[in-house]
Amino acid sequence: MKIYVDCDGVILNTEDGLFNKYYELKKNNPTLKRHMYLQNMDWEAWINQSRVIKEAIDILNRHDPKDADILTKVHSLSEARIKINYFRKNGVRNNIIIVPAEVSKAEVVAARGNLLVDDSFQNLKEWSEHGGYPVYFGSKESTYPTIESLESLFEKEQVKKLIFSIKK
Repeated sequence: MKIYVDCDGVILNTEDGLFNKYYELKKNNPTLKRHMYLQNMDWEAWINQSRVIKEAIDILNRHDPKDADILTKVHSLSEARIKINYFRKNGVRNNIIIVPAEVSKAEVVAARGNLLVDDSFQNLKEWSEHGGYPVYFGSKESTYPTIESLESLFEKEQVKKLIFSIKK
């Protein structure tokens, strides 16, 4: 079994305020498309100002990088390059798998029998539909098994409990 960890909303808080400037610009330019806004963003500034969630970088760095891969959706090649550079600069040695924003994570890697930790219910639903084990990261109410720290992913007994609760 492979463990995949989402980046945005699980490792880095890149989502808070992401669209504030877009909505402001859209008022003056109603034809501005969301995907164009995202492709032309200053991703380096955005990623570097993003807050690390619950010591996620330190947790990843304390464990064998073969134990989990980072699976991250991106809106541009620039965003992909900057995320990779950010993780490497911060000592993260895990594999980083880039997923185009328009594609399901379950279409890029094999979901069946593998575990995905994500804060997006849509991603978890798709993962489950492809035979994977979905685990919600966060504090909202969820029908999926939930964790609030990546540390539990590296505790074999905790992972067994998560998978058992999914199989019920």
